[in-house]
Amino acid sequence: MPALQTGTGPPGALALGHASPPRLRSSAAVPGPRSAAPPPAVTVPVGNGPVTVVISPDGSRAYVTDYGSSAVSVLSTVTKAVTATIPVAPGPWGAAVSPDGRRLYVASLGAGTVSTIDTATNALIGTVNDMGNPVELAVTPDGARLFVACQSLNAVRVIDTAAHTVIEEIPVGIGPRTVLITPDGRRAYVGEEATHTISVIDTAAGTVIDELTGFHFPRSSAVTPDGRRLFVPNYGGNTVHVLDTATGTVLASLPGFSLPFAVALTKDGLLAYVSCNGDSTVQVIDTDSYRVVAHYAGLNVPYGVAITPDQQSVYVVNNGNSTVTVLPGLTGLHPYQGPSGGGSRVTLLGTHLTGATAVHFGPRLATDVVVVSDHEITLVTPAGHGVVDVTVTTPGGTSGPVPFYYIPPPRVTGLSPAAGPVSGGTTVTLTGSSLSTARTVGFGGTAVTPVVLSDSRITVAAPPGPAGGVPVTVTTIGGVTVGGTYTYAGPPDVNGLVPAAGPRAGGTVVALVGSGLAPTTEVLFGTTPAPFTPVSDSLIQAIAPAHVPGAVPVTVTSPGGSATAPQPYTYT
Repeated sequence: MPALQTGTGPPGALALGHASPPRLRSSAAVPGPRSAAPPPAVTVPVGNGPVTVVISPDGSRAYVTDYGSSAVSVLSTVTKAVTATIPVAPGPWGAAVSPDGRRLYVASLGAGTVSTIDTATNALIGTVNDMGNPVELAVTPDGARLFVACQSLNAVRVIDTAAHTVIEEIPVGIGPRTVLITPDGRRAYVGEEATHTISVIDTAAGTVIDELTGFHFPRSSAVTPDGRRLFVPNYGGNTVHVLDTATGTVLASLPGFSLPFAVALTKDGLLAYVSCNGDSTVQVIDTDSYRVVAHYAGLNVPYGVAITPDQQSVYVVNNGNSTVTVLPGLTGLHPYQGPSGGGSRVTLLGTHLTGATAVHFGPRLATDVVVVSDHEITLVTPAGHGVVDVTVTTPGGTSGPVPFYYIPPPRVTGLSPAAGPVSGGTTVTLTGSSLSTARTVGFGGTAVTPVVLSDSRITVAAPPGPAGGVPVTVTTIGGVTVGGTYTYAGPPDVNGLVPAAGPRAGGTVVALVGSGLAPTTEVLFGTTPAPFTPVSDSLIQAIAPAHVPGAVPVTVTSPGGSATAPQPYTYT
């Protein structure tokens, strides 16, 4: 991951002075979702029904599309006030700023147009019509082309930004709504609401090269600075998917987001801010551990999110009350937890860090301390236990503490069930201790993401696997442990039963012959369970229970499935 960069503000900012003793601005984030951060510094009224916010490359201005007012509000990031209102075509939704900051592009969903605005004068200098309900748009890194998601056309139209003309139309799935371009400009990702898919476009060829499935109303997404991962909010699924852009596979599906609308990533890629319509919050994800490390409440149906380049401020559009809330960026200690054996690479953020002479984790000194800038230190943690205070010492004094949480190695004492079908899908529960930071559970060579229920209990859906036993490993921030053996069972097969008849009183020993019978868990004569003994993988001896006269099916069930004998057992 890239090094964490400059930022100030709660939770966890360090403020170190050169001439006077440093002071701690606020406490660091604690594990898991936390209560609301301190009240937002500023809430700014804007036009009616705001949707999207974008920040100029130099960080001096924020632009907000006011859907209900047919305007764009321009905010100064210094004064946190509206400095201008730019009239645009009806129903402005998406917006993008050119890489040089000289142009603002606005997609008007209601009018079917894309407008170009000179940011120096706030004057309209170009309009492209007949864009078929444009929603979101994205500009290429060189600023030459604009990719527009045209919802009613089921296509992405490409605009030449110099000529203000459409130069290409790329068919995609039904109802394209979102679009973003990777940092290298080679790929565009288009979210399609009607088909719950994401189309991947080769921007040079102008063709769709892949269609990714498994989403549920994908909304405004974000890509990491290295272009390797895509964070996609599933508005209908209350999850955030993390995709590997190289393979198109889902690396993680993060639950617990109430109607997630948009994702914005910090410039360093270490934090993802997710706006949630359902509970009017913004949740902050550690993009390394995929855990929520902070939770901002008190918003009002938040829509778009944007982060200033210096990562000091987060702008959140409140569609519910037509305002923009400016939140302080999350800074301090990142990550805030690591293994008890030490060795974690950690970043400290704050101010006046130049000249740091020591970083203490409780009584122990950190190693490999590097002062990256006046705002940033990287280091390697020493060994430790429990919660310790982290302080930084400079010629100006010693900072107030921020907490660091040492995580002990995981321990697994139970695995249930310990077997399942080769097709996978069985919900497996692992019990033990120090499991709350579980990142993956491995079934042989296949790793899956668990659901953490408590520090002593996690669940996971077993992936498909070949017949036989595989080791189950649990990886947490504290380390890796083997949690037992999980056995994949193929479906049983019953070829026959001998004898095929017996008295109504039961008691007859019946031999069931077939394959895959060793892990049998139940034998039924009709609907009545029968005592049984697996003799081998091809033979079971069952004792027929009592039953009224007549023929009944004989069914064998194992973790791999169920099978019924080809002939019934007849009671006489």
